[in-house]
Amino acid sequence: MKRFSRPDSHTALAAFALLALLAVAGCAAGTGAKSQPAPVISESARLDYDYLTYQDLLHQLQKHIQEGERSTLTSKEVNEIHARAVAALDRVLAQAPTPELYVEKAGMFWNHPEGTSRSREALKEGLEKFPDNRLLTVYLANSYVADNRTDDAIAIMDGFLRRHPKDMEARERLGQMLMDAGQDAKALDVLKQIPEKQRSADALYAMGRVQGNLGMRKSAIANLKKAVAKDPEFTEAMVELAYQYELAKDYVSAEQIYGSILEQSDSFPEARLRLINLNLKLNDPAKALELALSGPPTKSFILDAVLMFINDGFFAQGSTVLDMLTTGGTVPAEYYFYKAVIADEGENDPAKALTYLDEVKDTDRLYPHALRFKAQLLAVQGKEGEALALAAQGKKLYPNASIFYILEAGLKKNQDDLEGAEAALKEGLTRLKNDPELTYELAMIYEVTNRRALGLALMEGVIRAHPDHANALNYVGYTLAEEGRELDRALVLVTKASKLDPENGFILDSVAWVHFKRQDLEKAWEYIGYAVDVVDKDPTIWEHYGDIAAAMGKTKAARKGYNYALKYHSPEAKAVREKLKKL
Repeated sequence: MKRFSRPDSHTALAAFALLALLAVAGCAAGTGAKSQPAPVISESARLDYDYLTYQDLLHQLQKHIQEGERSTLTSKEVNEIHARAVAALDRVLAQAPTPELYVEKAGMFWNHPEGTSRSREALKEGLEKFPDNRLLTVYLANSYVADNRTDDAIAIMDGFLRRHPKDMEARERLGQMLMDAGQDAKALDVLKQIPEKQRSADALYAMGRVQGNLGMRKSAIANLKKAVAKDPEFTEAMVELAYQYELAKDYVSAEQIYGSILEQSDSFPEARLRLINLNLKLNDPAKALELALSGPPTKSFILDAVLMFINDGFFAQGSTVLDMLTTGGTVPAEYYFYKAVIADEGENDPAKALTYLDEVKDTDRLYPHALRFKAQLLAVQGKEGEALALAAQGKKLYPNASIFYILEAGLKKNQDDLEGAEAALKEGLTRLKNDPELTYELAMIYEVTNRRALGLALMEGVIRAHPDHANALNYVGYTLAEEGRELDRALVLVTKASKLDPENGFILDSVAWVHFKRQDLEKAWEYIGYAVDVVDKDPTIWEHYGDIAAAMGKTKAARKGYNYALKYHSPEAKAVREKLKKL
Protein backbone atom coordinates (compact mmCIF):
# COMPACT_ATOMS: atom_id res chain seq x y z
CA MET A 1 0.00 0.00 0.00
CA LYS A 2 1.24 3.52 -0.83
CA ARG A 3 1.44 5.17 2.57
CA PHE A 4 1.04 8.77 1.44
CA SER A 5 -1.08 8.58 -1.67
CA ARG A 6 -4.13 9.82 0.23
CA PRO A 7 -4.14 10.30 4.04
CA ASP A 8 -7.20 8.87 5.75
CA SER A 9 -9.38 10.70 8.29
CA HIS A 10 -7.74 8.90 11.23
CA THR A 11 -4.31 10.23 10.19
CA ALA A 12 -5.67 13.74 9.76
CA LEU A 13 -7.39 13.67 13.19
CA ALA A 14 -4.22 12.40 14.84
CA ALA A 15 -2.21 15.24 13.33
CA PHE A 16 -4.74 17.88 14.35
CA ALA A 17 -4.87 16.41 17.85
CA LEU A 18 -1.10 16.69 17.99
CA LEU A 19 -1.26 20.34 16.96
CA ALA A 20 -3.88 20.98 19.66
CA LEU A 21 -1.68 19.40 22.32
CA LEU A 22 1.25 21.58 21.24
CA ALA A 23 -0.95 24.68 21.37
CA VAL A 24 -2.21 23.82 24.86
CA ALA A 25 1.34 23.24 26.03
CA GLY A 26 2.36 26.63 24.64
CA CYS A 27 -0.53 28.38 26.41
CA ALA A 28 0.27 26.71 29.71
CA ALA A 29 3.88 27.86 29.53
CA GLY A 30 2.75 31.40 28.77
CA THR A 31 0.55 31.65 31.91
CA GLY A 32 3.33 30.79 34.28
CA ALA A 33 2.08 27.28 34.98
CA LYS A 34 4.54 24.69 36.17
CA SER A 35 6.85 23.71 33.31
CA GLN A 36 5.91 20.39 31.78
CA PRO A 37 8.25 18.16 29.80
CA ALA A 38 7.80 18.58 26.01
CA PRO A 39 5.50 15.95 24.59
CA VAL A 40 7.24 13.15 22.80
CA ILE A 41 6.19 13.13 19.15
CA SER A 42 6.43 9.76 17.52
CA GLU A 43 8.24 9.40 14.21
CA SER A 44 4.99 8.25 12.61
CA ALA A 45 3.07 11.29 13.89
CA ARG A 46 5.82 13.65 12.69
CA LEU A 47 5.71 11.98 9.27
CA ASP A 48 1.94 12.41 9.09
CA TYR A 49 2.23 16.03 10.18
CA ASP A 50 4.88 16.83 7.54
CA TYR A 51 2.83 15.20 4.81
CA LEU A 52 -0.33 17.04 5.80
CA THR A 53 1.64 20.29 5.92
CA TYR A 54 2.92 19.63 2.41
CA GLN A 55 -0.60 18.83 1.18
CA ASP A 56 -2.02 22.00 2.72
CA LEU A 57 0.68 24.21 1.18
CA LEU A 58 0.28 22.47 -2.18
CA HIS A 59 -3.44 23.16 -2.02
CA GLN A 60 -2.72 26.85 -1.42
CA LEU A 61 -0.49 26.94 -4.51
CA GLN A 62 -3.08 25.17 -6.62
CA LYS A 63 -5.79 27.57 -5.46
CA HIS A 64 -3.53 30.52 -6.34
CA ILE A 65 -3.07 29.16 -9.88
CA GLN A 66 -6.82 28.53 -10.30
CA GLU A 67 -7.73 32.03 -9.14
CA GLY A 68 -5.24 33.65 -11.51
CA GLU A 69 -5.51 37.45 -11.36
CA ARG A 70 -8.10 37.17 -8.57
CA SER A 71 -5.53 35.67 -6.20
CA THR A 72 -4.52 37.93 -3.31
CA LEU A 73 -1.12 36.27 -2.83
CA THR A 74 1.98 38.27 -3.73
CA SER A 75 4.89 36.75 -5.65
CA LYS A 76 6.93 36.78 -2.44
CA GLU A 77 4.21 34.90 -0.55
CA VAL A 78 3.89 32.34 -3.35
CA ASN A 79 7.65 31.74 -3.32
CA GLU A 80 7.61 31.31 0.46
CA ILE A 81 4.72 28.82 0.31
CA HIS A 82 6.50 26.93 -2.46
CA ALA A 83 9.75 26.75 -0.44
CA ARG A 84 7.90 25.53 2.69
CA ALA A 85 6.02 22.91 0.64
CA VAL A 86 9.28 21.57 -0.84
CA ALA A 87 10.91 21.53 2.62
CA ALA A 88 7.97 19.57 4.09
CA LEU A 89 8.05 17.13 1.19
CA ASP A 90 11.82 16.69 1.61
CA ARG A 91 11.29 15.75 5.26
CA VAL A 92 8.76 13.12 4.18
CA LEU A 93 11.11 11.78 1.49
CA ALA A 94 13.91 11.50 4.03
CA GLN A 95 11.77 9.17 6.16
CA ALA A 96 9.50 7.36 3.70
CA PRO A 97 10.57 7.80 0.07
CA THR A 98 8.41 6.49 -2.78
CA PRO A 99 8.77 6.92 -6.56
CA GLU A 100 5.43 8.73 -6.62
CA LEU A 101 6.62 11.32 -4.11
CA TYR A 102 9.76 12.00 -6.15
CA VAL A 103 7.51 12.57 -9.17
CA GLU A 104 5.49 15.01 -7.05
CA LYS A 105 8.67 16.84 -6.08
CA ALA A 106 9.65 17.06 -9.74
CA GLY A 107 6.20 18.50 -10.44
CA MET A 108 6.83 21.26 -7.90
CA PHE A 109 9.55 22.61 -10.22
CA TRP A 110 8.01 21.81 -13.62
CA ASN A 111 6.93 25.38 -14.36
CA HIS A 112 9.40 26.98 -11.98
CA PRO A 113 11.49 29.95 -13.19
CA GLU A 114 14.60 27.82 -12.66
CA GLY A 115 13.34 25.48 -15.35
CA THR A 116 13.02 21.73 -15.67
CA SER A 117 16.60 21.14 -14.49
CA ARG A 118 15.29 21.21 -10.91
CA SER A 119 12.65 18.65 -11.87
CA ARG A 120 15.36 16.43 -13.30
CA GLU A 121 17.36 16.69 -10.07
CA ALA A 122 14.39 15.31 -8.14
CA LEU A 123 13.81 12.51 -10.63
CA LYS A 124 17.48 11.51 -10.68
CA GLU A 125 17.51 11.56 -6.88
CA GLY A 126 14.53 9.21 -6.97
CA LEU A 127 16.24 6.89 -9.42
CA GLU A 128 19.23 6.61 -7.09
CA LYS A 129 16.88 5.10 -4.49
CA PHE A 130 14.67 3.23 -6.97
CA PRO A 131 16.93 2.24 -9.87
CA ASP A 132 15.11 1.38 -13.09
CA ASN A 133 11.72 2.48 -11.81
CA ARG A 134 9.62 2.93 -14.93
CA LEU A 135 7.57 5.86 -13.58
CA LEU A 136 10.64 7.90 -12.70
CA THR A 137 12.37 6.96 -15.95
CA VAL A 138 9.43 8.06 -18.10
CA TYR A 139 9.10 11.36 -16.23
CA LEU A 140 12.84 11.97 -16.57
CA ALA A 141 12.59 11.37 -20.30
CA ASN A 142 9.59 13.73 -20.46
CA SER A 143 11.65 16.44 -18.76
CA TYR A 144 14.10 16.29 -21.65
CA VAL A 145 11.25 16.36 -24.17
CA ALA A 146 9.97 19.54 -22.50
CA ASP A 147 13.37 21.14 -23.19
CA ASN A 148 13.37 19.93 -26.83
CA ARG A 149 16.17 17.51 -25.99
CA THR A 150 14.43 14.63 -27.68
CA ASP A 151 17.61 12.66 -28.36
CA ASP A 152 18.41 12.62 -24.62
CA ALA A 153 14.88 11.48 -23.82
CA ILE A 154 15.07 8.67 -26.38
CA ALA A 155 18.51 7.59 -25.05
CA ILE A 156 17.06 7.26 -21.53
CA MET A 157 14.16 5.11 -22.74
CA ASP A 158 16.47 3.07 -24.97
CA GLY A 159 18.72 2.32 -21.99
CA PHE A 160 15.75 1.32 -19.85
CA LEU A 161 14.48 -1.06 -22.53
CA ARG A 162 17.86 -2.69 -22.95
CA ARG A 163 17.65 -3.60 -19.27
CA HIS A 164 13.93 -4.38 -19.35
CA PRO A 165 13.14 -5.66 -22.86
CA LYS A 166 9.78 -7.10 -21.80
CA ASP A 167 8.40 -3.83 -20.43
CA MET A 168 5.82 -3.10 -23.12
CA GLU A 169 4.49 0.08 -21.51
CA ALA A 170 7.96 1.59 -21.68
CA ARG A 171 8.31 0.39 -25.27
CA GLU A 172 5.04 2.06 -26.14
CA ARG A 173 6.22 5.33 -24.57
CA LEU A 174 9.48 5.20 -26.54
CA GLY A 175 7.54 4.67 -29.74
CA GLN A 176 5.41 7.73 -28.95
CA MET A 177 8.51 9.82 -28.27
CA LEU A 178 10.06 8.78 -31.57
CA MET A 179 6.78 9.60 -33.31
CA ASP A 180 6.66 13.06 -31.71
CA ALA A 181 10.29 13.58 -32.75
CA GLY A 182 9.41 12.84 -36.37
CA GLN A 183 11.46 9.62 -36.40
CA ASP A 184 8.61 7.62 -37.92
CA ALA A 185 10.54 4.61 -39.20
CA LYS A 186 12.26 4.07 -35.83
CA ALA A 187 8.96 4.58 -34.01
CA LEU A 188 7.31 1.91 -36.13
CA ASP A 189 10.17 -0.54 -35.51
CA VAL A 190 9.81 -0.04 -31.73
CA LEU A 191 6.02 -0.28 -31.70
CA LYS A 192 6.00 -3.42 -33.86
CA GLN A 193 7.95 -5.20 -31.13
CA ILE A 194 4.90 -4.99 -28.86
CA PRO A 195 3.05 -8.31 -29.27
CA GLU A 196 -0.20 -7.81 -31.14
CA LYS A 197 -2.36 -8.94 -28.20
CA GLN A 198 -0.64 -6.45 -25.89
CA ARG A 199 -1.04 -3.39 -28.11
CA SER A 200 -3.16 -0.76 -26.37
CA ALA A 201 -5.35 1.72 -28.19
CA ASP A 202 -2.60 4.32 -27.70
CA ALA A 203 0.01 2.02 -29.25
CA LEU A 204 -2.23 1.25 -32.23
CA TYR A 205 -2.92 4.96 -32.68
CA ALA A 206 0.80 5.73 -32.69
CA MET A 207 1.43 2.93 -35.18
CA GLY A 208 -1.32 4.24 -37.43
CA ARG A 209 0.01 7.78 -37.33
CA VAL A 210 3.59 6.86 -38.22
CA GLN A 211 2.44 4.47 -40.93
CA GLY A 212 0.35 7.29 -42.37
CA ASN A 213 3.38 9.59 -42.31
CA LEU A 214 5.39 6.91 -44.10
CA GLY A 215 2.77 6.59 -46.82
CA MET A 216 1.62 3.16 -45.62
CA ARG A 217 -2.02 4.18 -45.99
CA LYS A 218 -3.72 0.76 -45.80
CA SER A 219 -1.74 -0.35 -42.75
CA ALA A 220 -2.39 3.01 -41.08
CA ILE A 221 -6.14 2.69 -41.60
CA ALA A 222 -6.14 -0.90 -40.32
CA ASN A 223 -4.35 0.00 -37.06
CA LEU A 224 -6.41 3.15 -36.47
CA LYS A 225 -9.60 1.11 -36.90
CA LYS A 226 -8.29 -1.31 -34.26
CA ALA A 227 -7.52 1.61 -31.92
CA VAL A 228 -11.07 2.92 -32.29
CA ALA A 229 -12.50 -0.57 -31.81
CA LYS A 230 -10.58 -0.86 -28.50
CA ASP A 231 -11.66 2.62 -27.40
CA PRO A 232 -14.74 3.94 -29.25
CA GLU A 233 -14.33 7.34 -27.56
CA PHE A 234 -10.70 7.79 -28.68
CA THR A 235 -11.38 11.01 -30.60
CA GLU A 236 -7.79 11.63 -31.73
CA ALA A 237 -7.67 8.17 -33.30
CA MET A 238 -11.00 8.77 -35.05
CA VAL A 239 -9.80 12.11 -36.43
CA GLU A 240 -6.55 10.54 -37.67
CA LEU A 241 -8.49 7.65 -39.24
CA ALA A 242 -10.77 10.08 -41.07
CA TYR A 243 -7.72 12.06 -42.21
CA GLN A 244 -6.10 8.91 -43.62
CA TYR A 245 -9.34 8.17 -45.48
CA GLU A 246 -9.14 11.70 -46.89
CA LEU A 247 -5.60 11.13 -48.12
CA ALA A 248 -6.75 7.86 -49.66
CA LYS A 249 -9.52 9.91 -51.36
CA ASP A 250 -12.20 7.83 -49.62
CA TYR A 251 -14.18 10.96 -48.81
CA VAL A 252 -17.39 9.09 -47.96
CA SER A 253 -15.72 7.13 -45.13
CA ALA A 254 -13.94 10.27 -43.91
CA GLU A 255 -17.19 12.25 -43.80
CA GLN A 256 -18.96 9.47 -41.90
CA ILE A 257 -16.28 9.44 -39.20
CA TYR A 258 -16.15 13.22 -38.82
CA GLY A 259 -19.94 13.23 -38.60
CA SER A 260 -19.96 10.55 -35.89
CA ILE A 261 -17.39 12.53 -33.89
CA LEU A 262 -19.67 15.57 -33.94
CA GLU A 263 -22.63 13.39 -32.92
CA GLN A 264 -20.68 12.10 -29.91
CA SER A 265 -19.45 15.49 -28.79
CA ASP A 266 -19.10 19.00 -30.15
CA SER A 267 -16.13 19.68 -27.87
CA PHE A 268 -13.62 18.75 -30.57
CA PRO A 269 -13.63 21.68 -33.02
CA GLU A 270 -10.87 20.12 -35.13
CA ALA A 271 -13.34 17.48 -36.33
CA ARG A 272 -15.80 20.17 -37.40
CA LEU A 273 -13.03 22.05 -39.20
CA ARG A 274 -11.94 18.88 -40.98
CA LEU A 275 -15.55 18.24 -42.01
CA ILE A 276 -15.82 21.81 -43.35
CA ASN A 277 -12.62 21.30 -45.33
CA LEU A 278 -13.85 17.97 -46.66
CA ASN A 279 -17.12 19.47 -47.91
CA LEU A 280 -15.19 22.22 -49.64
CA LYS A 281 -13.12 19.53 -51.39
CA LEU A 282 -16.39 17.88 -52.41
CA ASN A 283 -17.50 21.26 -53.78
CA ASP A 284 -20.37 21.56 -51.30
CA PRO A 285 -19.81 25.07 -49.87
CA ALA A 286 -23.41 25.31 -48.65
CA LYS A 287 -22.97 22.38 -46.27
CA ALA A 288 -19.54 23.66 -45.24
CA LEU A 289 -21.08 27.05 -44.46
CA GLU A 290 -23.83 25.44 -42.39
CA LEU A 291 -21.21 23.54 -40.37
CA ALA A 292 -19.20 26.72 -39.80
CA LEU A 293 -22.16 28.84 -38.72
CA SER A 294 -23.30 26.19 -36.23
CA GLY A 295 -19.81 25.79 -34.77
CA PRO A 296 -18.39 27.31 -31.59
CA PRO A 297 -18.49 31.15 -31.63
CA THR A 298 -14.84 31.42 -30.63
CA LYS A 299 -12.47 33.69 -32.53
CA SER A 300 -9.96 30.88 -33.14
CA PHE A 301 -12.58 28.55 -34.66
CA ILE A 302 -14.13 31.29 -36.80
CA LEU A 303 -10.78 32.40 -38.20
CA ASP A 304 -9.69 28.82 -38.93
CA ALA A 305 -12.95 28.24 -40.81
CA VAL A 306 -12.65 31.54 -42.70
CA LEU A 307 -9.15 30.62 -43.86
CA MET A 308 -10.46 27.32 -45.24
CA PHE A 309 -13.10 29.10 -47.30
CA ILE A 310 -10.57 31.67 -48.53
CA ASN A 311 -7.96 29.04 -49.43
CA ASP A 312 -10.52 27.11 -51.48
CA GLY A 313 -11.77 30.25 -53.23
CA PHE A 314 -15.18 30.46 -51.56
CA PHE A 315 -14.84 34.10 -50.60
CA ALA A 316 -18.53 34.97 -50.18
CA GLN A 317 -19.05 32.12 -47.72
CA GLY A 318 -15.84 33.07 -45.89
CA SER A 319 -17.13 36.62 -45.56
CA THR A 320 -20.40 35.35 -44.08
CA VAL A 321 -18.55 33.30 -41.48
CA LEU A 322 -16.28 36.24 -40.72
CA ASP A 323 -19.33 38.38 -39.88
CA MET A 324 -19.80 36.17 -36.80
CA LEU A 325 -16.99 38.20 -35.22
CA THR A 326 -19.16 41.33 -35.20
CA THR A 327 -21.79 39.95 -32.85
CA GLY A 328 -19.79 40.20 -29.63
CA GLY A 329 -19.46 43.97 -29.28
CA THR A 330 -15.88 45.01 -30.02
CA VAL A 331 -14.83 44.02 -33.52
CA PRO A 332 -11.32 42.49 -33.52
CA ALA A 333 -8.61 43.59 -35.94
CA GLU A 334 -8.66 40.14 -37.56
CA TYR A 335 -12.12 40.95 -38.94
CA TYR A 336 -10.82 43.92 -40.93
CA PHE A 337 -7.66 42.11 -41.99
CA TYR A 338 -9.51 39.12 -43.46
CA LYS A 339 -12.18 41.35 -45.00
CA ALA A 340 -9.27 43.03 -46.79
CA VAL A 341 -8.02 39.65 -48.01
CA ILE A 342 -11.49 38.80 -49.32
CA ALA A 343 -11.85 42.21 -51.00
CA ASP A 344 -8.48 41.80 -52.69
CA GLU A 345 -8.47 38.13 -53.67
CA GLY A 346 -12.19 37.44 -53.96
CA GLU A 347 -13.49 40.73 -55.32
CA ASN A 348 -10.35 42.02 -57.04
CA ASP A 349 -10.90 45.37 -55.33
CA PRO A 350 -7.58 46.52 -53.79
CA ALA A 351 -9.01 49.98 -53.04
CA LYS A 352 -11.73 48.42 -50.89
CA ALA A 353 -9.13 46.21 -49.23
CA LEU A 354 -7.13 49.31 -48.29
CA THR A 355 -10.15 50.86 -46.56
CA TYR A 356 -10.48 47.76 -44.38
CA LEU A 357 -6.78 47.81 -43.52
CA ASP A 358 -7.10 51.44 -42.42
CA GLU A 359 -9.31 50.16 -39.57
CA VAL A 360 -6.42 48.15 -38.06
CA LYS A 361 -5.01 50.35 -35.28
CA ASP A 362 -1.28 50.87 -34.77
CA THR A 363 -1.68 49.44 -31.24
CA ASP A 364 -2.86 46.09 -32.54
CA ARG A 365 -0.54 43.13 -32.94
CA LEU A 366 -1.74 42.77 -36.54
CA TYR A 367 -0.66 46.29 -37.45
CA PRO A 368 2.75 45.36 -38.92
CA HIS A 369 1.06 42.72 -41.10
CA ALA A 370 -1.57 45.25 -42.17
CA LEU A 371 1.23 47.69 -43.03
CA ARG A 372 2.94 45.09 -45.20
CA PHE A 373 -0.36 44.15 -46.88
CA LYS A 374 -1.02 47.84 -47.65
CA ALA A 375 2.38 48.13 -49.30
CA GLN A 376 1.71 45.08 -51.44
CA LEU A 377 -1.68 46.44 -52.53
CA LEU A 378 -0.19 49.81 -53.41
CA ALA A 379 2.49 48.08 -55.50
CA VAL A 380 -0.18 46.16 -57.42
CA GLN A 381 -1.87 49.51 -58.17
CA GLY A 382 1.41 50.79 -59.57
CA LYS A 383 2.15 53.02 -56.60
CA GLU A 384 5.64 51.63 -55.98
CA GLY A 385 6.89 54.82 -54.34
CA GLU A 386 4.14 54.75 -51.71
CA ALA A 387 4.72 51.04 -51.18
CA LEU A 388 8.44 51.57 -50.58
CA ALA A 389 7.63 54.41 -48.18
CA LEU A 390 5.47 52.03 -46.13
CA ALA A 391 8.29 49.47 -46.13
CA ALA A 392 10.64 52.17 -44.81
CA GLN A 393 8.05 53.12 -42.18
CA GLY A 394 7.80 49.49 -41.15
CA LYS A 395 11.59 49.21 -40.78
CA LYS A 396 11.58 52.33 -38.60
CA LEU A 397 8.70 51.16 -36.37
CA TYR A 398 9.81 47.52 -36.20
CA PRO A 399 13.58 47.46 -36.82
CA ASN A 400 13.85 43.89 -35.58
CA ALA A 401 11.06 42.54 -37.79
CA SER A 402 12.46 40.72 -40.81
CA ILE A 403 9.22 41.10 -42.79
CA PHE A 404 9.91 44.73 -43.74
CA TYR A 405 13.40 44.07 -45.08
CA ILE A 406 11.91 41.18 -47.07
CA LEU A 407 9.07 43.45 -48.22
CA GLU A 408 11.48 46.13 -49.42
CA ALA A 409 13.58 43.50 -51.20
CA GLY A 410 10.51 42.05 -52.88
CA LEU A 411 9.32 45.47 -54.07
CA LYS A 412 12.75 46.24 -55.52
CA LYS A 413 12.97 42.80 -57.10
CA ASN A 414 9.64 43.47 -58.85
CA GLN A 415 11.24 46.62 -60.28
CA ASP A 416 14.16 44.47 -61.54
CA ASP A 417 16.39 46.21 -59.00
CA LEU A 418 18.14 43.03 -57.84
CA GLU A 419 21.06 44.99 -56.46
CA GLY A 420 18.70 47.04 -54.30
CA ALA A 421 16.88 43.88 -53.18
CA GLU A 422 20.18 42.32 -52.15
CA ALA A 423 21.14 45.51 -50.24
CA ALA A 424 17.82 45.49 -48.35
CA LEU A 425 18.29 41.89 -47.24
CA LYS A 426 21.89 42.50 -46.20
CA GLU A 427 20.75 45.52 -44.18
CA GLY A 428 18.33 43.25 -42.35
CA LEU A 429 21.00 40.65 -41.72
CA THR A 430 23.29 43.33 -40.28
CA ARG A 431 20.70 43.86 -37.54
CA LEU A 432 19.29 40.32 -37.40
CA LYS A 433 22.36 38.14 -37.85
CA ASN A 434 21.68 34.66 -39.24
CA ASP A 435 17.92 35.27 -39.47
CA PRO A 436 16.71 32.23 -41.45
CA GLU A 437 14.01 34.05 -43.45
CA LEU A 438 16.30 36.88 -44.53
CA THR A 439 19.03 34.37 -45.36
CA TYR A 440 16.63 32.29 -47.43
CA GLU A 441 15.51 35.32 -49.44
CA LEU A 442 19.13 36.35 -50.02
CA ALA A 443 19.91 32.84 -51.26
CA MET A 444 17.04 33.16 -53.75
CA ILE A 445 18.55 36.43 -55.01
CA TYR A 446 21.86 34.60 -55.48
CA GLU A 447 19.97 31.86 -57.36
CA VAL A 448 18.46 34.24 -59.91
CA THR A 449 21.75 36.11 -60.34
CA ASN A 450 23.63 32.88 -61.19
CA ARG A 451 25.46 32.69 -57.85
CA ARG A 452 23.98 29.35 -56.79
CA ALA A 453 27.11 28.28 -54.88
CA LEU A 454 26.76 31.30 -52.58
CA GLY A 455 23.06 30.58 -52.07
CA LEU A 456 23.71 26.93 -51.32
CA ALA A 457 26.37 27.84 -48.75
CA LEU A 458 23.93 30.21 -47.05
CA MET A 459 21.21 27.55 -46.89
CA GLU A 460 23.62 24.95 -45.51
CA GLY A 461 24.29 27.44 -42.71
CA VAL A 462 20.55 27.86 -42.08
CA ILE A 463 20.12 24.10 -41.80
CA ARG A 464 22.92 23.86 -39.26
CA ALA A 465 21.44 26.66 -37.15
CA HIS A 466 17.76 25.82 -37.80
CA PRO A 467 17.48 22.10 -38.64
CA ASP A 468 13.68 22.32 -38.90
CA HIS A 469 13.57 25.15 -41.44
CA ALA A 470 11.46 23.52 -44.15
CA ASN A 471 12.31 25.97 -46.94
CA ALA A 472 16.05 25.70 -46.34
CA LEU A 473 15.86 21.89 -46.27
CA ASN A 474 13.88 21.96 -49.50
CA TYR A 475 16.27 24.42 -51.16
CA VAL A 476 19.36 22.34 -50.43
CA GLY A 477 17.72 19.02 -51.29
CA TYR A 478 16.29 20.28 -54.58
CA THR A 479 19.55 21.99 -55.54
CA LEU A 480 21.54 18.81 -54.91
CA ALA A 481 19.06 16.91 -57.09
CA GLU A 482 19.35 19.50 -59.86
CA GLU A 483 23.11 19.10 -59.73
CA GLY A 484 22.79 15.30 -59.67
CA ARG A 485 24.86 14.75 -56.53
CA GLU A 486 24.43 13.52 -52.94
CA LEU A 487 21.02 12.18 -53.89
CA ASP A 488 20.67 10.07 -50.73
CA ARG A 489 21.17 13.19 -48.60
CA ALA A 490 18.89 15.18 -50.90
CA LEU A 491 16.10 12.67 -50.29
CA VAL A 492 16.55 12.88 -46.51
CA LEU A 493 16.39 16.69 -46.66
CA VAL A 494 13.29 17.05 -48.85
CA THR A 495 11.49 14.23 -47.02
CA LYS A 496 12.06 16.00 -43.71
CA ALA A 497 10.89 19.28 -45.26
CA SER A 498 7.71 17.57 -46.44
CA LYS A 499 6.99 16.19 -42.97
CA LEU A 500 7.42 19.68 -41.52
CA ASP A 501 5.12 21.22 -44.15
CA PRO A 502 3.04 18.36 -45.58
CA GLU A 503 0.59 20.54 -47.54
CA ASN A 504 3.32 22.44 -49.42
CA GLY A 505 3.00 21.47 -53.08
CA PHE A 506 6.41 22.88 -54.02
CA ILE A 507 8.10 20.68 -51.42
CA LEU A 508 6.10 17.67 -52.64
CA ASP A 509 7.41 18.48 -56.12
CA SER A 510 10.96 18.44 -54.72
CA VAL A 511 10.37 15.01 -53.17
CA ALA A 512 9.12 13.77 -56.54
CA TRP A 513 12.09 15.30 -58.36
CA VAL A 514 14.67 13.75 -56.04
CA HIS A 515 13.02 10.33 -56.49
CA PHE A 516 13.10 10.93 -60.26
CA LYS A 517 16.81 11.74 -60.16
CA ARG A 518 17.35 8.53 -58.16
CA GLN A 519 15.47 6.60 -60.87
CA ASP A 520 12.77 5.62 -58.36
CA LEU A 521 10.03 6.37 -60.87
CA GLU A 522 7.08 4.82 -59.00
CA LYS A 523 7.72 7.04 -55.95
CA ALA A 524 8.38 10.03 -58.18
CA TRP A 525 5.03 9.52 -59.91
CA GLU A 526 3.23 9.16 -56.58
CA TYR A 527 4.62 12.43 -55.19
CA ILE A 528 4.25 14.49 -58.38
CA GLY A 529 0.58 13.48 -58.30
CA TYR A 530 0.30 14.91 -54.79
CA ALA A 531 2.11 18.07 -55.91
CA VAL A 532 -0.22 18.91 -58.82
CA ASP A 533 -3.22 18.25 -56.57
CA VAL A 534 -2.01 20.99 -54.23
CA VAL A 535 -0.45 23.44 -56.72
CA ASP A 536 -2.24 23.05 -60.04
CA LYS A 537 -1.03 26.15 -61.91
CA ASP A 538 2.75 26.08 -61.56
CA PRO A 539 4.52 25.51 -64.92
CA THR A 540 7.67 23.96 -63.43
CA ILE A 541 5.70 21.39 -61.45
CA TRP A 542 3.72 20.49 -64.58
CA GLU A 543 6.95 20.16 -66.56
CA HIS A 544 8.27 17.78 -63.90
CA TYR A 545 4.96 15.88 -64.17
CA GLY A 546 5.58 15.55 -67.92
CA ASP A 547 9.21 14.46 -67.46
CA ILE A 548 8.32 11.74 -64.94
CA ALA A 549 5.38 10.51 -67.05
CA ALA A 550 7.57 10.40 -70.16
CA ALA A 551 10.24 8.38 -68.35
CA MET A 552 7.54 5.87 -67.34
CA GLY A 553 6.17 5.59 -70.86
CA LYS A 554 2.94 7.38 -69.93
CA THR A 555 2.75 9.38 -73.17
CA LYS A 556 -0.75 10.78 -72.66
CA ALA A 557 0.08 11.99 -69.13
CA ALA A 558 3.39 13.44 -70.33
CA ARG A 559 1.59 15.41 -73.04
CA LYS A 560 -0.84 16.70 -70.40
CA GLY A 561 2.02 17.84 -68.18
CA TYR A 562 3.88 19.67 -70.93
CA ASN A 563 0.73 21.32 -72.27
CA TYR A 564 -0.16 22.62 -68.80
CA ALA A 565 3.41 23.88 -68.38
CA LEU A 566 2.96 25.93 -71.57
CA LYS A 567 -0.55 27.02 -70.57
CA TYR A 568 0.82 28.49 -67.32
CA HIS A 569 3.63 30.34 -69.12
CA SER A 570 6.69 28.20 -68.51
CA PRO A 571 9.92 30.24 -68.49
CA GLU A 572 11.43 27.32 -70.42
CA ALA A 573 8.72 27.24 -73.08
CA LYS A 574 11.10 26.44 -75.95
CA ALA A 575 12.54 23.41 -74.13
CA VAL A 576 9.04 22.20 -73.20
CA ARG A 577 7.91 22.38 -76.84
CA GLU A 578 10.94 20.31 -77.81
CA LYS A 579 9.94 17.67 -75.24
CA LEU A 580 6.43 17.60 -76.67
CA LYS A 581 7.78 16.97 -80.16
CA LYS A 582 9.80 13.99 -78.94
CA LEU A 583 6.82 12.16 -77.44
